Amino acid sequence: MKVKFLKTFGILIFSLFLTGMLNDVFAQKASAQVETAPVLQDALSDSGDNNDFAYSPKGRRDPFKPLIQEKKKVIATKIVRKERKIKGPLEKFELGQYRLIALMVVKGIPRAMVKAPDGKSYTVKVGEYIGMNDGIVKRIETKIIAVDKNGLRIEKSPDRIVVEEVGVDSYTGKVVKENRYITM
Repeated sequence: MKVKFLKTFGILIFSLFLTGMLNDVFAQKASAQVETAPVLQDALSDSGDNNDFAYSPKGRRDPFKPLIQEKKKVIATKIVRKERKIKGPLEKFELGQYRLIALMVVKGIPRAMVKAPDGKSYTVKVGEYIGMNDGIVKRIETKIIAVDKNGLRIEKSPDRIVVEEVGVDSYTGKVVKENRYITM
């Protein structure tokens, strides 16, 4: 039993001795790093005093401005809509949702009948507002048929309603007017 105790005690002392040696080795490496750190720091501070580098913000974006900026699109559409505030039943839907049903001339004034997505039909004349983007009916055009040199009938333009809509160009932010059509 004494032999077992002596073996265990010897192993314990040997492990403490190895631990001490390893601590000394790591302490020497740490002190070597501590000594070299000020040397590097001095070298860096010497080069910083010369001010060789100058930052020029020319051609770079402002880091404090957001990457995605709102354009004047909202302001431009508000300006257009301030002129007219009253909305009729024809201004509830997009132009693409209306379908042309019929064209007629009443007392020399061309009119068109359109069907809305809600199933109701409305009569439209030139100068009325239609669509969600303040579209104004500019013309009501009837079908134009021509005859070619072989005697065949050619349809040059279909029955349609020409609507001028006001929008905002997403690239430039300018107010743009464009013609859109409602056809059968």
